[in-house]
Amino acid sequence: MTLGRTCIRLCVIVLVMQATSAMAEVFSYEPLRLAQVSDPERSLLSTGIPKAVIYGSADIEAFSPVIKAFQEENPLVGVEYHQLQTLEMYDMTLMQRENAEANADLIISSSMDLQMKLANDGYAISHQSTETQALPNWARWRNEAFAVTQEPAVIAYNRAFFREHDLEPPKTREDFIALLTNHDDLFSEKVTTYDIERSGVGFLFLARDERFFAGIWDFVRTLGQSKVKLYSNTSPMLEKIADGQVVLGYNLLGSYAETFSRRNQNLGVILPEDFIVVYSRIAIIPRAARNPDLGARFLDFMLSVRGQTVLQNDGNFNPVRDDIPPSTFSSLIFDRYGERVRSFPVGPGLLVYLDQAKRQRFIRRWQDSLLNRR
Repeated sequence: MTLGRTCIRLCVIVLVMQATSAMAEVFSYEPLRLAQVSDPERSLLSTGIPKAVIYGSADIEAFSPVIKAFQEENPLVGVEYHQLQTLEMYDMTLMQRENAEANADLIISSSMDLQMKLANDGYAISHQSTETQALPNWARWRNEAFAVTQEPAVIAYNRAFFREHDLEPPKTREDFIALLTNHDDLFSEKVTTYDIERSGVGFLFLARDERFFAGIWDFVRTLGQSKVKLYSNTSPMLEKIADGQVVLGYNLLGSYAETFSRRNQNLGVILPEDFIVVYSRIAIIPRAARNPDLGARFLDFMLSVRGQTVLQNDGNFNPVRDDIPPSTFSSLIFDRYGERVRSFPVGPGLLVYLDQAKRQRFIRRWQDSLLNRR
């Protein structure tokens, strides 16, 4: 091979590596102890140390407690967690299947519609256990797609800003519109929400809003007039609200917001009193999984009493099982506001949000309503 061809090949390798690292952050958890030759764990893999590879959209800070708890019960198993955007995760799964490449052992995504499409299109394998059978009927589909959390969309605000200006934070969507309309000078470029063109969960939240709130497009127009700041995930929005770069956020993930508010007292969190949209992260075991047994084992742990308790107590992910004692946050959502909760059952009904013609119409209406922002 000539020097020129060698350089070209090395450049291509570097570019591929850069592209891969740009798509995902990879977090590795080594086994808590090494296997002995006689350990049955070694039968899970032909060579090497057993390692569960997980693709997930959850922030590692929120998800790492359940990984560590899993390893306490499975000390011989390593875990490799790939933190991905939901659309990247979906596209990667399709590409790996098309190229006959090994996929993750478990995929956990906040884009319920995309996960349901993978399951419906034959990309998931069936799995049954005592843990999956403990789920309520709405939380599993054909033993292939499983809800593992319940998470509300919330309003978040900067406490100091609202105290300084003697304002009450909005408790309903109508309150939100009135606040921005009556104080447009204060809130110009100070409001944030999801960019539904880049965020699958942001799209789902707004689509659910449209079904239950007749004034949703007036709401979006008001956001546009306020020159709303758009982001593809929750964490940067929470950080900017807490430090005052923006002061009010809409449809943010309640699990992250509640956790962040415990560390930063300047962040206030509100469950909307008119209705609360609650979605779930859906897990599937891919048909092309490297080690589907490890994917099933991690899934069963997440759905176990201990796993669901860890998710709730350490990550503020509300449990799906009915036999888990609720946290204060979970109890507030489902006991106090139970009749006002608007959830997404796991099933083919989620595919309506992927109808391309409807989706494009919805996004065009979103773009038109935000014109004042541009």
